[in-house]
Amino acid sequence: MGGRAVSITAMQRSLEKAVARASLADDRDLAGRLRDEGQRLVFLLNGLLRSSRLYQADNAAMDGLATETSQMLKRLLALLGAVHIVLVEDQIYVNEVRVRMKEREQELLDQLVLELGRHEVGGLSFHSPLEPEDIKSVGRALAATAAEPGQARAALGARLIGLPGFELGGKYRYRLKGEKLAVRRDAGEVLRRGITLVQETLAQLAGDRLPQPLVVRRVVIDLVDALGDNPNRAAIVALRRSVHGVGTQHLLSVTTLALQLGRAVGLSDTALSDLGVAAMLHDVGYTRSDRSGHEVAGARMLLRQRGFHEGKIRRLQATLEHHLPAESRPSLFARVLRIVDDYDVLVAPRPGAPQLPPPTAQAAMWAARGTLYDPDLMALFVRMMGLYPPGSLLELSDGRWVVSLSGGRDAERFAWPVARPVRDKDGRPYDGAEEMDLFVLREFLRPKRVLNAVTQGVDVGALLDGAPPARA
Repeated sequence: MGGRAVSITAMQRSLEKAVARASLADDRDLAGRLRDEGQRLVFLLNGLLRSSRLYQADNAAMDGLATETSQMLKRLLALLGAVHIVLVEDQIYVNEVRVRMKEREQELLDQLVLELGRHEVGGLSFHSPLEPEDIKSVGRALAATAAEPGQARAALGARLIGLPGFELGGKYRYRLKGEKLAVRRDAGEVLRRGITLVQETLAQLAGDRLPQPLVVRRVVIDLVDALGDNPNRAAIVALRRSVHGVGTQHLLSVTTLALQLGRAVGLSDTALSDLGVAAMLHDVGYTRSDRSGHEVAGARMLLRQRGFHEGKIRRLQATLEHHLPAESRPSLFARVLRIVDDYDVLVAPRPGAPQLPPPTAQAAMWAARGTLYDPDLMALFVRMMGLYPPGSLLELSDGRWVVSLSGGRDAERFAWPVARPVRDKDGRPYDGAEEMDLFVLREFLRPKRVLNAVTQGVDVGALLDGAPPARA
């Protein structure tokens, strides 16, 4: 423990110095270099694409252009560790820094956006250098005729599958401030995308590549939309048995719960997105270390992304501090993650680990408010989840068993969830998706006791998996 404390203290001091440097000339110089060289790389890629239609691969003009592009890419990789070119409508970003064009140069940028758009591509990622011949292959593939809509990006990826450290990204667009989707995204579909993203991110890190925060943020924003202000959707993620691995399920569960608690805190949309990205990446250190050092290992991995901005600082602090007790006064994001991380560990099904009923886990955490957990955030969390959080197996006063589907809803209904019957008083299982509002039925029914779903042989996650959102 002593060595770990010293490491975290040292890392905190290093982080403080980094934050202090963030406003100084070295970071401004880095951003300037990235903008200039990123602009040049965009010009080279556009020229490479157009030349691929005019010349044979062994033409001297192609050799010079491919060599210069390869050298530029190597310089940017040395500077950044990974190069992500992301197209958002008519703008291009290189590693979160916007490439600005003069009016007469905008046409070149528009051409590149259009060409990549034919292949349904919205981004290019480079995790390792490409030789001139590999650069030519990229140019020829981009210049070729695009496949049918819906298959274009996959077809392009198949042509370039042999290139080392090269990835294609999907298309992006801006959403206006305050814009809401006309149709809310299906939570299940977004969660499935989240699982895929977590797996890809962990694979990138395991392969010594840097994660792409813009892609993570995109899924986080979709999660915010899909979950809405209903904590039920987030709470049941922790109770599902994942076929994708405990680590993947944990990161997704922590992210969804953190977003709901962040919303309860009243975070802005930008801060909520930052919190979601921090939650998605908070345990990346496990790809390099065991439990005793994963916070420091994770912070070091995130520090490999050059430059500093507020979102990155928040991610670093959350990664470094999310296991610190509240009395140590960690950052807000770390205090949020400490609560939702521990709750998931206590209630989620894990091989070889005890799984507590949600009310039991919540009560144990409530007893540690003020020491392990921020008392105000803990109070918000309990109010959000209710006395019987979603997934609680309850025996009612008439002998029936039910599983709770809703959170706290409001002060009056805090102890009276919407529930689904599991078995009748004679022990016969229920079929169907009948729901009952225990608040409405409170004169006739009440929760009698909390049951342990594991010892009773009830798979709560399976019961909840197909459940529609409980009514508010």
